[in-house]
Amino acid sequence: MKKCPCIHGSMLHFMRIGLLSIALTLTAAGAVYARPAAGQEVLKKKVSLVADQEELKTVFHRLSKEAGVKFIYISPGVPDQQRVTCLAVHEDLDVVLGRLLGPLHLRMEVVGNQVILKPEVPATVVVTARPVHGRVADGAGVPLEGVSVTVKGSNTGTMTDAKGAFTLDATEGTELVISYVGYASQTVKVTGGEVSVVLTKQQNSLNEVVVVGYGTQRKVDLTGSVSTVSAAQLEDRPVTSLGNALQGTMPGVTVIQNNGQPGRDAGSINIDGIGTLNSTAPLVVVDGIISSMNEVNPNDVESISVLKDAASAAIYGSRAANGVILITTKKGRKGASQIEYDVYVGKQTPTRLPDYLPSWQAATMYNQALANVGSAPVYSATDIQQYKDGSDPVGHPNTDWLNLFYNKKGLQQNHYLGISGGSEKTQYLFSLGYFDQEGNVAKTQAQRFTTRLNLTTQATRNLKAIANISYTFNPFQEPLSSYPGVSAFSQMIRQVNRISPMVPLKWANGDYAYIGDGNPIAWLNSPSLGTYNKYLLTGSAGLDWEPVKDLHVKPFVGYTLTQDQNKSYVADIQFYTATGSAGLYQGPNNVTDKYDNTTYVTLQATIDYMKHLGNHTLKILGGYSQEYTKYYELDGYRQSFLNNQLSDLNAASTTGQTSNGYSNELALQSFFGRFNYDYDGKYLFEANLRYDGSSRFDTANRFGTFPSLSAGWRISQENFFKPLRPIFSELKLRGSWGKLGNQNITGSNSDNTYYPYITTVSAGQNYVFGGANPAFAAGVAPINGANTALKWETTTETDLGLDAAFLQEALTFSAEYFVKNTSNILLNIPVSAPYGLNTPYQNAGAVQNKGWEFNANYRGRQGAFTYNIGANAAFIQNKVTSLAGTGPNISGITIQKVGLPINSFWGYEAEGLFQNATEVAKHATQSPNTGPGDIIYKDLNGDGKIDQTNDRTYLGTYFPKVTYGFNVGAGWKGIDLTAFFQGAAGVKGYAQGIAIGQVGTTVGKPTSAMLNAWTPSNPGASMPRLLTTSYLQNDPGTNPSSFWVRNASYLRLKNLQLGYTFPQGIARRIGAQRIRLYYSAQNILTITSFYKWIDPEAPAGTAGYDYPQIKTSTFGLNVTF
Repeated sequence: MKKCPCIHGSMLHFMRIGLLSIALTLTAAGAVYARPAAGQEVLKKKVSLVADQEELKTVFHRLSKEAGVKFIYISPGVPDQQRVTCLAVHEDLDVVLGRLLGPLHLRMEVVGNQVILKPEVPATVVVTARPVHGRVADGAGVPLEGVSVTVKGSNTGTMTDAKGAFTLDATEGTELVISYVGYASQTVKVTGGEVSVVLTKQQNSLNEVVVVGYGTQRKVDLTGSVSTVSAAQLEDRPVTSLGNALQGTMPGVTVIQNNGQPGRDAGSINIDGIGTLNSTAPLVVVDGIISSMNEVNPNDVESISVLKDAASAAIYGSRAANGVILITTKKGRKGASQIEYDVYVGKQTPTRLPDYLPSWQAATMYNQALANVGSAPVYSATDIQQYKDGSDPVGHPNTDWLNLFYNKKGLQQNHYLGISGGSEKTQYLFSLGYFDQEGNVAKTQAQRFTTRLNLTTQATRNLKAIANISYTFNPFQEPLSSYPGVSAFSQMIRQVNRISPMVPLKWANGDYAYIGDGNPIAWLNSPSLGTYNKYLLTGSAGLDWEPVKDLHVKPFVGYTLTQDQNKSYVADIQFYTATGSAGLYQGPNNVTDKYDNTTYVTLQATIDYMKHLGNHTLKILGGYSQEYTKYYELDGYRQSFLNNQLSDLNAASTTGQTSNGYSNELALQSFFGRFNYDYDGKYLFEANLRYDGSSRFDTANRFGTFPSLSAGWRISQENFFKPLRPIFSELKLRGSWGKLGNQNITGSNSDNTYYPYITTVSAGQNYVFGGANPAFAAGVAPINGANTALKWETTTETDLGLDAAFLQEALTFSAEYFVKNTSNILLNIPVSAPYGLNTPYQNAGAVQNKGWEFNANYRGRQGAFTYNIGANAAFIQNKVTSLAGTGPNISGITIQKVGLPINSFWGYEAEGLFQNATEVAKHATQSPNTGPGDIIYKDLNGDGKIDQTNDRTYLGTYFPKVTYGFNVGAGWKGIDLTAFFQGAAGVKGYAQGIAIGQVGTTVGKPTSAMLNAWTPSNPGASMPRLLTTSYLQNDPGTNPSSFWVRNASYLRLKNLQLGYTFPQGIARRIGAQRIRLYYSAQNILTITSFYKWIDPEAPAGTAGYDYPQIKTSTFGLNVTF
């Protein structure tokens, strides 16, 4: 029989569709009649979903498995290949489906456990609608794909395409709701023109995904203490290093920047206090590899997570006692290529410089000092007048040494080029960076050249490959002094602050003048130079294999190669007297070449699995890590070159030459795991365990176990809390406990105690032979004792916290209290002299830190005007709790003593100034030269004499008791203004020596503070009487006292930024997506009661050796194509 020719393939297809539709309709009708309430039960099932640009059919499949329902639809009417984005956590199924189906113009009917999907039936049009076109982009001008655009109060909606464009029908005057996961939603009114929307990232969103150890978590699910900083918070700030950018941004993260010198200006970072008497630096992990913050280009950073408590950091075990900083760099994303170019240029100046007095006042004060000690004046009235009127510039000069030294413009520039994009399969990001910072002193300069390539590719349906490679070249240079034995740049700064204005720069014949120590400007203009070149190559590769759903196997390998090539050349200088005869000679010229190489390799493998079982969610992670570090160093020294134009080692004499070389290795082996449990989005639990082994300890104590437990209760998810949900978006209590470790005894690779459980043997020791005529003979001998019982430093921390959000997350707040106890701190405990070897390390010390931390943020919008304000603060107490029965240990002006903070100031308690000889006679004996106008030291033990052993006491600490930061920001029609303030309170500063001021002939500069020195006619003076430098009864270095301790609390306007983003229409005319011009200033205002010429962050006990803190003003341009 012949087939009917009119029934062909397409007709059969339509017949099948028709029959299926009839069958579905009949089934639905019968089921609804039989079980009218079943559909409502299905729609109220709780589901969780994280979908980022996934096909709709994939989302249906995941929801089908979790909710136990079946989705039925006819594909021509339901675009199941449409990519959608949705985030839901324990929400009703009907709410999630409404969010998914509304923009696609789909409706649903429920029959039993079946959800039938159909296109919407067009409603009768009452008001004429017209097509509305628009575009949606992020803050950088990059189009956002998959953004939900709906007409407020209706089911009409759509999604943006790959170019961020959308079109939907709406009537004029209606409002469009623009929403996207991770961004703050916006509502815009249809006015007739094209709609242009810029979404800003919702930094405090509870659904924000943050990076944690070996994975990610939603902020709302965290049970530990984790603080984050995003790329937007770091954007366009003229910071010289990434670590300095963290100052004041997070509670409990204390950054102290006490040096502004290019190349040496990285601040110290402490997390939740000072946890040890050894290295306090936190562990830094960049894209899974142990690294350093200072070599990372801030423009490459996507986010920074700081793991502060033991619960969040325990997954890193043995090196996490000081906290962990996780840095994630930017990655490519699907879509057309995006090109971003950012540039800023500006200049820098010192925030504060010493307030030295001119030469005529210096001469007058020196005469007064001589009179105070019974000596005749040196300078006559004529001398002083000549110093004052400048009539004799060589014999009676007024040399402004600071102006001669800090006389460069200090130009700074930064360039960044980023190219990113990708297909559905492969995404990429490539960047180039160049940073150049010239100091305010000649020959001071730092540069940074960076390049990075990050690749992600979906090799197969269930296999993803990730590869990152970066290279950094970081050179800097500084002038060196010819001061014998101390060539450091700091010696040059010291002499600039020390040499008197009564010394001329040059004699009349043009030769450099000099004092006994030389002439710092002559050193500066000599060929002496230190050059330091650092090269860092980092590469990593990893796989993410999903053999079955939600089971991920992730092998990872990382490699870094760090090389330092340093050269210090010191020229010799022959000074001449004013008459031209040979005077002071500083030499010989010499050079030191140093090369070191560090290779680091890590192999890691993790397996993680997540399972939803109704209201229960389980996550399990297990991993293994092997790390190996090899360090090698070689250096050589030679002197006596024929001239100062030669600097290669082989061009110098072999007399006095030295060479050194050494190497060491470090291996770590680790097993770790994490378990997370979530019940109904209300009750959260997490457990971590790490088992670490280090080659720095003997086999008996090589491994340590570091566990942690944490839990959280989301009160806001309880049924009894429903009446408060319009106010409280979130309310969570959390608590944690854990143990962490530390193996870092010293920061020096050359230290003889790098392996403290092994006795170090040196071949450079001498033995004595012979009886009546003894002689030395070279031999081998041990030089330090060993301690095979050494084990890890251990930190135990307990943390309690509260997280809250109000008014649909417009206001967020967090508070926490922590107690952190560190024990078994590795210390050198003094032993008796007959021991004969260097003191071995022992597990002896203990330290406690405890405190409160707070953080709050608010954001709002009034029409086109947006604003935000945020604040954070930490109140931390620190003290030494044990020194194993030894101590106290005093070093200069500081002490380590049980019950006091680490490195406390230790000195006499000042009780004012003596006013007359009677007061001096009645007081306890201080020194033979004590007289009226000198500082009164309190006799604490009442024995009638002042001595260091019995009368010194605690004077405060340089570590702040309170650190804080707050920011305000506003935006309006393309204009943005932000101000970020940072400060510290409850902190003491101590200055001494030339930092305060001295009087003398050729050495010593008085400061303006010394104008208020004590005299019989000025009994209420703020400074003691003037004395020459040989009288030390008031000297803050020789006799430290509370008289010189000052309140170093401060408030600093850390960054001020004003920008303008041009309308997209203007940007498109030149082919750009976004154009922004901005002004940015760093450290432009400081309020403090500390010495007005010393920055409050200057090193504790500063003595005038330090490069000043700097302030920077820049203008910049950001363009995205």
